[in-house]
Amino acid sequence: MDKVKRYIPYLLLTGLTLFFCRMFVGRYGIFGAKVDWLSQHSVLPDYFRQQFYATGKLFPEFAANLGGGQNIYHFAYYGLYSPLILPSYLLPFVKMSDYIMAVSITGLTASVLLFYYWLKSRKTDAGTAFILSLMFLLAGPMIGQYSGQIMFVDYMPFLCLALIGVDRYFEQEKSGLFTISVFLMIMTSFYFSIGGMLSLVLYGLHRYFEQREGNRVTVRSFLRDGLCFVRSMILAVLMSGFFLVPTALALTGGRSKEQNTSFASFFIPQITVERFAYSIYGIGLTTLVITVLLTGLLYRKVYEKVLTYGCVIVLVIPVFAYLLNGGLYIRDKVFIPFLPLLCYLIGIYLEKCRKRELSFIAGMIPYIITAIFVYMARNQFVSKGIGESIWKALLAESILFLICYVLYCAMKRYHKETKEILMLALPSVICLAVTMNTFYQMKPDRYVSRKLYRDVVGEQNRQAVKEALKDDDGYYRTEQMGSDDENAADLNRIWDMDQNITSIYSSAYNPDYQTFRQKTFRLEEPFRNGMMQSVSKNPVFQRMMGVRYIVSDSDVPGYTLVKKCGTTGIYQNKDAAPVMYATDRVMTEEEYKKLAFPYNQTAFLEYAVVGEHTESSDQNIMTAYEPVSLKMANNRTTGGAEQKTIQQEGQKQILFLRLRVDNAHPNKDVAVWINGIRNKLSAKDHVYYNENKIFIYAVPLKDGEDNISVTFGKGKYRLRHVQAYLGSLPERSELLYQSEIQVDKKQTEDNVIQGTIRVKKDGWFITSIPYDKHFKIYIDGKETEIQKVNTAFLGCKIESGNHEVKIIYHAPGTTTGKVLSLIGIAGFVLVLVREKRKQKNTR
Repeated sequence: MDKVKRYIPYLLLTGLTLFFCRMFVGRYGIFGAKVDWLSQHSVLPDYFRQQFYATGKLFPEFAANLGGGQNIYHFAYYGLYSPLILPSYLLPFVKMSDYIMAVSITGLTASVLLFYYWLKSRKTDAGTAFILSLMFLLAGPMIGQYSGQIMFVDYMPFLCLALIGVDRYFEQEKSGLFTISVFLMIMTSFYFSIGGMLSLVLYGLHRYFEQREGNRVTVRSFLRDGLCFVRSMILAVLMSGFFLVPTALALTGGRSKEQNTSFASFFIPQITVERFAYSIYGIGLTTLVITVLLTGLLYRKVYEKVLTYGCVIVLVIPVFAYLLNGGLYIRDKVFIPFLPLLCYLIGIYLEKCRKRELSFIAGMIPYIITAIFVYMARNQFVSKGIGESIWKALLAESILFLICYVLYCAMKRYHKETKEILMLALPSVICLAVTMNTFYQMKPDRYVSRKLYRDVVGEQNRQAVKEALKDDDGYYRTEQMGSDDENAADLNRIWDMDQNITSIYSSAYNPDYQTFRQKTFRLEEPFRNGMMQSVSKNPVFQRMMGVRYIVSDSDVPGYTLVKKCGTTGIYQNKDAAPVMYATDRVMTEEEYKKLAFPYNQTAFLEYAVVGEHTESSDQNIMTAYEPVSLKMANNRTTGGAEQKTIQQEGQKQILFLRLRVDNAHPNKDVAVWINGIRNKLSAKDHVYYNENKIFIYAVPLKDGEDNISVTFGKGKYRLRHVQAYLGSLPERSELLYQSEIQVDKKQTEDNVIQGTIRVKKDGWFITSIPYDKHFKIYIDGKETEIQKVNTAFLGCKIESGNHEVKIIYHAPGTTTGKVLSLIGIAGFVLVLVREKRKQKNTR
């Protein structure tokens, strides 16, 4: 009977986890948030799996299908070697998005159960452990991020296992579980594993001084023992070398750095309520955790002090947030790995209250300070646009906790068996459940509706892509295009390994390609996040990037419908450039930089741009597009946005527009639609500010069309320096695309592209694959010097004649990483053998 009772808390916690997943998220749609979950965390693992099925390689180096073709370690963050994703390779019949939902809920449940087990192993009262586990479950980032940006939290089961491993290390002198758990944590989410390892160091110090309480600790013994402890983590890092080294080198190549901070400010304490309370991008507990940390500063035992002071220093000194964020910015998300420790500290606090180790005054003052701090910090919330309701709820909550503490102390005085859980901890659980579901982030528009999910992952999209590619032997690209929500969902979506797309959404990227899109060519920016580089509706970009096919439910200007798959159409543009070709029709980069809008776009349809000085062809492109004037035809307002129809003079194919946006309210977004093409300038305080102050449109017009629809989004802003040009795009230029490569698809896979080309004249081999210095091009088996062409893409010189071309990409650091992994594995085995011998000798 006792054994059955032992499992009841685990069953209850499992049931409550599923219940809250349903209540917070499931009732709004699927267990997945819009944008990041739908366009990154559920699709990139599917791409990794498809690539494995196509190549059989567990160690890929190149993602030819995404963002024009990029180092695959730009996407490593999204589960390239995650122990949670790799089992899906054995389940080809399960949709990856369904698998991610299942593994997320399973991981969340496992985290809660392991956390409860850890507390129980630390001799925590069963009731206290249960209520703390609920607090852990309901903390902002748990359900909020397990259904959103899952890499923020999916390491949590392994972090809890590592905490158990630390206990085992100190109690049994066994480091195996500790090392393996840290290794799995790194493989799951290397970014957050750094914060996780720091939290493990703090907990290790806590256990070290607890174990040696009453004994003298010398500097020498402390350093010796500390090195032995850290050795386990060092071995885990070395074992992860095959993953960490190429990922680190990829991140140094392209990653946005949005924040400039003075050196002195790194060491000035910075405390925000949101770092601790409710936010899914912070620790996400209640204000009770602030009270507990303040109270902990009064503890007398060294092992309690070292944990409390360590947490306080890390959480309030900005330099730690900066370093844990990889030196990019200061954001609270990196403190999520400290959530288990802070819940543990709350457990220590409750135990001290039960044992009456705190005086009434010493216990009450931190509650008062917390309430005052919340009131003084009220502008933190209003300035971020969250509203007064949150800080008022937090103030009311902090006062409620103060009242509960006073009542608890009063009852404790007369009733010695009073349960501190009901009076001190349970209000936090209730507040988390109510506030998270009512005010903070858990909102219907955050999650993917079942209809949108069906539309995005529907099999007819896969069938349409396969049909488009089935009879085409060329090397071109195939995109999907739909509503703004669908385009956001499809940023990284690949249905077939022969499908190549230009869009990309990743926290790391090829910097030359990103610069080309945002600065050189200036594509429309439909999203407020500058890293969300969407499928473009610009017909010039579509053609130069070789987008021959577009799969869509509606007509695509400039493309011809060739087939239908259900309601989804396959549209073709035979004028699209080949992805790789040879030409002698070039202009120099210096000449290109002198071109004004719109010729800086259209030039790519008539010339290749090369960096070296060369004899240029006769360039007669400045007369192709005529400046025009626009006039308003009528106005109407819908949903707070103003729509106007602008009449244009003439009936030609492409209307090029360029305008500058002066935002009178810089901390609010600005959006303008022209014929359904959206350009957006994000609020300046947005995390990923897109800097899109110049809106550029290339609007395809139907025959006879002389009006365009303009929708002005909400806001106060001014549009200046409006330029408009009309003209027709040139037909596919045989002068430019003189020799198209014939790709050998059997030899082309992973990091190799191979084919033959018949070059008519000495000139240049041009591709629309983003330039990376780690490419090698072999022509007839001889390595040729690579060069940057069209300002951002891979190319080289080539002579006339028939040639075999082989392009190979080697991700930097792969060999070094594998060597480090072998060293780490050998070291780990040696440590295990040594520990086993030591235990055998002590018996």
